[in-house]
Amino acid sequence: MPRGYGFARCGPRGTSGRACGRAVIGDAPNACDLREPIWRVVPAASAPTAPPMPAIARVSPALPALLDFPPAPKLNVLGRLDPSQASQAELRGEALFFGKAQCAICHPAPYYTDNLMHNLHTERFFPPKTIHGHKAVGDGPIKTFPLRGIKDSPPYLHDGRLLTLEDTVEFFNLILGTQLSAQEKADLVAFVRCL
Repeated sequence: MPRGYGFARCGPRGTSGRACGRAVIGDAPNACDLREPIWRVVPAASAPTAPPMPAIARVSPALPALLDFPPAPKLNVLGRLDPSQASQAELRGEALFFGKAQCAICHPAPYYTDNLMHNLHTERFFPPKTIHGHKAVGDGPIKTFPLRGIKDSPPYLHDGRLLTLEDTVEFFNLILGTQLSAQEKADLVAFVRCL
């Protein structure tokens, strides 16, 4: 079962960024998104009163662990790499993450998310089309996912279109126009795997 990494710190929002009506424990086809599998969205007016957190924890002692980030032994308390534990590729990747690759603009340490919505303007990469009388447009604003524990939860991006971390780095290399070399992309992936 995928974990809801960082959900406890990021608020009850789905991939579209809209606030959930009320979150209750359970599986449902209308779940916020795949990273939040144990929360079900129901309209606020018809939602049962959710039990307080201590009662939920008594029902499932593993719940707090499901909602928190997994351990990241190479990170220090500020969410940055500990140079004594990291490889040279990981350290180069961290420098790229916070510099040339521009990742930290939307994914700042220590949780590696700003919990905001960002529009990548993907529509600039394909001509406008009309499909069944509807104009096809880009993705629009999407919520910034936390990157802590990201290696354990493929596929990536809000709709799962990127199957690997390498695909994700290449996607953002194109979208942001960062012109990373093959070595820089490999270093960036090495760093992201440490999160």
